[in-house]
Amino acid sequence: MKIQSPPTQIYSSRPQSVPVAERGNGKSQDATQVLLGKLAEKIPGMTTEKLSGLDAQNFTPDKVAGRISDFVAAGLAAAKNRGASDERLQQMYDAALKGVETGFKEAREILDNLNVLQGDIKTQVDETEQKTFDALAEIAPGSRDAVAQAVLGAAERYRNAEDMSLTVKTQDGDEVTINFSRNQSYDATYGAGADSQGNSVAWMDVSRSESTQYQFSVKGELDEGEIEALQQMVRDISGVADEFFNGDVQKAFEQSAGIRFDSSELSSMDLSMSYSRSLSQAASYEQVGSLEQPADKPGLRLGQLMKDLAESVGAPSLGFLQSPSQAGRDLMTGLVEQDGRFSDAIKELQDSYRNNLKQLLDTVLPLKAEPAAESAAENGSTDKA
Repeated sequence: MKIQSPPTQIYSSRPQSVPVAERGNGKSQDATQVLLGKLAEKIPGMTTEKLSGLDAQNFTPDKVAGRISDFVAAGLAAAKNRGASDERLQQMYDAALKGVETGFKEAREILDNLNVLQGDIKTQVDETEQKTFDALAEIAPGSRDAVAQAVLGAAERYRNAEDMSLTVKTQDGDEVTINFSRNQSYDATYGAGADSQGNSVAWMDVSRSESTQYQFSVKGELDEGEIEALQQMVRDISGVADEFFNGDVQKAFEQSAGIRFDSSELSSMDLSMSYSRSLSQAASYEQVGSLEQPADKPGLRLGQLMKDLAESVGAPSLGFLQSPSQAGRDLMTGLVEQDGRFSDAIKELQDSYRNNLKQLLDTVLPLKAEPAAESAAENGSTDKA
């Protein structure tokens, strides 16, 4: 778009054709028209007519900045009323910001070629640019700096501490109680405001932290090695419980529905960080791992999780426990159900987590019948015979 300033064309890429020296006091007005023309050209949706309300003879940086920011704010408000997403509003704002930046840059180049970007004109352009960007910053989506007539604000704070205890028995009959405490904190501030021109702004800051600690209390005698073995099991299963909520792991449970896993196959898996090679006897794992999935395959993530869980409970150093598998099951269940991702989930999702956890534990840590129960079953069979 070219802006005409009779009788000479100012908006031109050929400054040598413009007798600037003959224009005297008209140079400031011409510079204004160049600047407004470039801004109207570069700001999406802006036209020269929408800036024509400015009297070039009484041009001020505040008037230009106000007209541009009002135009951009009105566009954002209209888009929001039409149901535009926050992402779309940000894109519109960024496009306007880029247009203003380009408009000032190209206007400066033209005025510099005309040898008028100096003195009062340069000062006026600099001030206009600064005030325009300041005004746009105040209407940025999510900005807290907007001057609001009506402001709503609130703060929310939540603290929660949950405790869990797990008791395991050793082969010697000693009892070991592991106490867990999970501390969760949540802080949020949010607010919204609107000015008299219909511009609105909203913001929210959220911080969340979560930590889990555990300690032992022992009834009986455990040597240093046994205590270290328990600590290592807790650390390992804590990591497995955290990984359990990974989206790829949960996706793998869905994809592997109907596939039965054999826990004896876990030892036949050779896994690395990004590649899995299953031996021939581990066919079911290979089947899951070969599903059409991204490079970070859900089947691989689930297989690795199962392998980690089996290794954490199957360590020879845990042989002093009566039932390492039972201890592992109880520990894994407690850690998962204590996690905020479980406790804060809707019932349907909690049920899904429980079902997947049961499948995982029944596969990796199947419970063996108690000796007494086995004897009773055998006696019952003998009596029937």
